[in-house]
Amino acid sequence: MEAIVKQEELKVPIFHNRNFVLLLISALFSSPGYFVYLIGAEWLMLSITDNRFYFGMLFFVAAIPRLIFLSIGGLIADRMNKRTILFWSDLSRAVLISILVLLIWTDSVAVWHLLVLAGLFGVSDAFSYPAMNALVPTLLEEKQLQRGNSLIQMTSQISPILGPALGGTLIALLGFKGVFSVSLVMLLIASFAVLFIRMKKEEDVQGNKPTPWTELKEGLSYVRKNELVISIVVMALFINFFFSGPFSIGMPIIVKDIFGGNAVSLATIQTSMGVGALAGAILLAAIKLKKPGITLVVSIIGLGLLYIATGISANIVLTAGLVALMSILTQLINIPLITMLQQTTEKRMLGRMMSLFMTVSTGLIPISYIVTSSLIAIGVSIQTIIIISGIIVTLIAIYNLRNKKILGYKFSQGREIG
Repeated sequence: MEAIVKQEELKVPIFHNRNFVLLLISALFSSPGYFVYLIGAEWLMLSITDNRFYFGMLFFVAAIPRLIFLSIGGLIADRMNKRTILFWSDLSRAVLISILVLLIWTDSVAVWHLLVLAGLFGVSDAFSYPAMNALVPTLLEEKQLQRGNSLIQMTSQISPILGPALGGTLIALLGFKGVFSVSLVMLLIASFAVLFIRMKKEEDVQGNKPTPWTELKEGLSYVRKNELVISIVVMALFINFFFSGPFSIGMPIIVKDIFGGNAVSLATIQTSMGVGALAGAILLAAIKLKKPGITLVVSIIGLGLLYIATGISANIVLTAGLVALMSILTQLINIPLITMLQQTTEKRMLGRMMSLFMTVSTGLIPISYIVTSSLIAIGVSIQTIIIISGIIVTLIAIYNLRNKKILGYKFSQGREIG
């Protein structure tokens, strides 16, 4: 009888999986809610100070606590109910935004308020990321993972479409009070939606587990034995350094200072990013990659070339188109990468693996923010920074065309249930 039940479970289509659908619904509100907040915070910072170094600090102070707490977030994701972690993550963000709304209502918001809130958002991210990526494989079968990850990405990537479009419109119509109030409501909905996920009994029972320090050492040892992960981490480490800082800081500055745009112009760029990311996620939800490693490396080459073109773009429309194409390629990089890690990792190690991967691969991002902000502060054009960074990203990817560990990887075979 047990065997029959297990066989039936394997045949449950993704969209008949109640728990997975609830996770999608939560992501549908959580990610756009975060992006509505983000465009509001970015434009608010650009509006209350002309010092662009502080704008770069907005990203830096979010990245540092995220980096510091990611390993702890992975340990907690392996020891605690992942659903509960996601609930508290979204709820804490809603509370932080409510504080910002109060500051705006009292006309007392200052640069340091935005920096402190960015840091606290970084802490929240450190716990939600490993919990989300460790939860997906517990809700789906292994052969459903590429499609499941694509659907999660598809849902969350609606956020750079809906979030900036809604955020830019709300700033124009209702001001900063309106944009942050909507973000607050969306995150509250997301936090309560995830509570209806029914976890398996073993997910809720803690039992006798080793100490966190022992588990952390076990996770580090596990990573060292996985040559594929090491190869991916090293490549991601340097690509993130040259891409994340210049892109995150550069796009809003290019829109405001070079193109002379407004909040709606910034929303256009960020919406195009979401459109491209959604298209990439839909593509990967519809097809199964036969050679994900090759797709990964070739997509990074394309990303570098488009990045160079973005640096020499002359107007918002062309930049938006280039950003959309880069976002498609980003999905062709991220989804295979996450799926490769999930398929090669034991489920009991998923939280630690995801957090350790993120900690190491994004370790240089805070430095990237500092370097980018400092170069801008001494007069180096953000467009020059982006062009040089794009050249380096392309060269890193070309070098990895020799990496057999990545190029030779194949996903688990079999028809995905769907």
